[in-house]
Amino acid sequence: MPAVQDDEWTVAESYARTEMDEQGVSPEWLAGKWMNVAEDMALIPENNVRVIEENGVVRIEVSVYLMECMRGF
Repeated sequence: MPAVQDDEWTVAESYARTEMDEQGVSPEWLAGKWMNVAEDMALIPENNVRVIEENGVVRIEVSVYLMECMRGF
């Protein structure tokens, strides 16, 4: 499978970092949840899930391939 380009990512989840800290949820835990989904879909997790933290917001982005699998395409 070719490398995922920047325009081939979509936001799966997005939370304020302060909210996550209050709830005891780490960005790594959240990414791990999605990496398990990618693995279940026979995709390479490291190539299909990424964490972006900007301006106090944590986003879990997944490849369009993973999102299409989740939607049943």
